[in-house]
Amino acid sequence: MCTILPNILIIDDEPQILKLLSKVFSRRSFKIDTAKSGEEGIEKIESNDYSLILTDIKMPGISGEQVCNYLRNTKQKQTPIIGMSGTPWLLDHNIFNVVIEKPCSTSDLWEAVDKCLIN
Repeated sequence: MCTILPNILIIDDEPQILKLLSKVFSRRSFKIDTAKSGEEGIEKIESNDYSLILTDIKMPGISGEQVCNYLRNTKQKQTPIIGMSGTPWLLDHNIFNVVIEKPCSTSDLWEAVDKCLIN
């Protein structure tokens, strides 16, 4: 039996966060794609299908909220999105499937991922 691995896009303007999250997801055999900005994230969304998107909220240029709003107006509008922020209490949680605080524990991260992928 062949199992299709989830294809995940991680968007963050901090290279250390991209590297860390890529390593965490790779250990569980997820297929990972990364973007260093909201603009690059949108470019990748336009040319790929993802099972899940994790995005930093506060980024220069196009923010995570703008990436989410863009995605919700495409054919991939059902793709779950996890928003990551150091100040999650300041956000409109209604546009994201889950919002997690940065930094977060790996157990909180996996809980958010499970919530998005197992629904």
